[in-house]
Parts: sequence; structure tokens; C-alpha cells
Amino acid sequence: MEEILSTDVAEAGTVAEENVESSVLVDVIAAEDELVPQKKKRRHINQQKLQDNIWGWIFCIPLLVGTIWFVYSAFVMAVMLSFTNFEMSGAVTLGDVLSHMGDYVYKESTLNPDGTLNLGAVPTPNPFIWYQRVFTTNIASEFAPNEMGIYLFNTVFYMIGIPIGMILSMFFAVCMSRDIKGGNVFRVLYYIPCVASTISIVYTFKIMFSTSGVINQMFGSTLDWLNPNSGLTWNKVVGSQSTSAFMADPYWCQGFVSKLVIVIMSVWKGLGGTIILYVAGLSGVNAATKEAAQIDGANGWQIFWKVTMPDLYPTIFYNIVTSVIGGMQIYAEPVLLFGEHYNTSGYVSLVYIYGLNTVSTPVTGGNKNPSAGAAYGMILAVFIFVMTLFQFWLDSRKKD
Repeated sequence: MEEILSTDVAEAGTVAEENVESSVLVDVIAAEDELVPQKKKRRHINQQKLQDNIWGWIFCIPLLVGTIWFVYSAFVMAVMLSFTNFEMSGAVTLGDVLSHMGDYVYKESTLNPDGTLNLGAVPTPNPFIWYQRVFTTNIASEFAPNEMGIYLFNTVFYMIGIPIGMILSMFFAVCMSRDIKGGNVFRVLYYIPCVASTISIVYTFKIMFSTSGVINQMFGSTLDWLNPNSGLTWNKVVGSQSTSAFMADPYWCQGFVSKLVIVIMSVWKGLGGTIILYVAGLSGVNAATKEAAQIDGANGWQIFWKVTMPDLYPTIFYNIVTSVIGGMQIYAEPVLLFGEHYNTSGYVSLVYIYGLNTVSTPVTGGNKNPSAGAAYGMILAVFIFVMTLFQFWLDSRKKD
């Protein structure tokens, strides 16, 4: 018995030694394999996918080149231009602009108390001269501190149409989303102003709001809606003799009346596009959730606020952001209706008046300086950027 046990133990020891030797050998072979560089497998190229990618980039190249050259490059050059003394005289080439990019000395580098430039100033380095002028230049009037405040107020006034248009377009979109006859016809009719050109719409409103137009005929009045130089004041309207700036200054009366036409026209023109977006958003509202709310006894108003509005929030947020950006850049409508006038022109008009305009105005006196126009443009870009960031910040707080 003892001999048998000793034989088994000996055999077991032999097997264990063989297993250890085998495991060591395996480890050595694995280590050698790691030291020997492995050949990379050739990746199979999908010819069809490669061809699609190539054609995709070919179609994207014009857009990329145009965006880089006409947007980003132009923006960088405008930033640099706003700190220079570049003045336009005759034809201007790219080399002319670039040659002034390092010229940060303006010969009229001091400002008078009213914000105008001191022509007799000694040349001194002042790259911020135009930004100083933006915040200090005044207009001969008592109603506003400086011209930027006036034009910026006009722009903000026009943006009153944004919430009005949002509410109206939401109402019409909800009506059109119902299963009613002729719904598609109404969608087309409301979208027609978006297809029509701005010039045709402006001249249609110019006829409607003329002294003998349909609007005055409806109200039995002869109000001059479209003449920013008529000098209409609230004193004349109510027959008072007040000496306050608000009652006696045409900006607060004639300016208000004229700007009201722009608000009405902007709401009417943009209604169709916003309606289409809301109709598309309403089609994505969860029908099962609405049905469950109805079963629980919710009425139509509660379903709209608690179910429809949360699902429609991305569309609402998109419309608000794009409308604010577009509203801050309004230019064509006031100029086509009233011309360049501080009673009605938006902020973008300052970029044109100072940068490109050669006609004498109450603001510029005929001066033309692209550096000043670029400074006004940079301030507008900062305004839009800050407002957009604020909207996204509010959106992030709502999600949290």
C-alpha cells in the first residue's frame, strides 16, 4: 500500500513539474510575440463610401471657401479696421485696406464735449478713437444722450413685433393643425408674404399708409404716417402747449407713428414662416400623452399648457433666437419706407452712414469713414452675441 502511494505521489510531482514547465514556455513564447512587431492588417477601402465622401467635400468646398472668405476673413478685417484711421477716396483695393491695418494713429484723436472730432488736435496714438465717438456723439436734440442710443432704441422698438408675431403665429398654427377643410389653403395664403420681395411689400404698405390710403380712410383721419420730417408732435395731436421733451419733440410722436408701420409690416411679413414652423412642431407632439390627459379630465387649455407647450419648446426657442438676431439687424424696411432718418432708421444704418454713405445727413454732415462704420458694426456684433448667450443661458437653466 505504501509503495502504491509513493508511486502516485511521484507521478503527481512529475505531472506538476511538466505543467509548470509548459506554462513557463507559453509565457516565453507570448513575450517573444510581443517583442516582434505585428503586421498591420490592410484596411479594406469601401470604394463607394470613398467616392461619396469625395463628392461630398467637392460640394462643400464652395460653401466653406465663401464662408471663410466673406464671413470670417471679413470679420477679422473689420475688427482690425475699427482701430485704424483708414479713409475712403475713390476706388479701394484690398492692398489699400491691408496697408492701413498697422496704422493706429488718427490725426484727429481728441473729442469735443459734444462728441464731435477736434480737427485741430495734435496727432497722437489713439486706436480707440472711434469707439469713444460711438458713445459720445450727440444729435442736436434734447430727447436722447447720443446718436447710438437713438438708433438702438429704434431697433429695440421694432423688436416689439417679435412677441406679437409669436403669439399670433401660435394661434393660427393651432387653428391650422385642426382637422378642418381648407387647412392647406390657409397655410399657403399665410405663407405668400414670405415669398414676396421686401420691396413689393414696402411699396404696398406705402400706398396703404399714405395720407389718402386705405388706413386713413378706415379711421377717417389724415395722419401722415410716412413722413419722418413732418414735425408731428404730441402737442399738435392733443392741442396742448407742454414744454416737456416728450410732448414737444417730433421723435416721440412722428417717430412713434412711423415706427409703428414697420412693426405692423414686420409682423405681417414674418407670420407665414413662423406658422409653418409651429405647424411642423405641433405635428410632433405626443398624441398618447394628450389622450392620457383627456382621460384624466384635463380641458383643452390645460392640455395646451401642460402637454403641447413643453413638446413645442424647441421650436419656440429656435424662433425666438433667430427672430432676435434678425431684428437686431433690421435695415431695408425703414430705409425703403422713410429713407435714412434718425426718427426711424435701425442701428445697422449707422454702419452704412459712416462707412459707405456719401450723402450729407444730420448725423454725419457728409463724412465717410469705414473705420467708424466698422466700429459701429463691432459693437452691434457684441450686442447680438451677448443677447444670444443670454438666451442660451436661460435655456440651460430651464433644462436644469
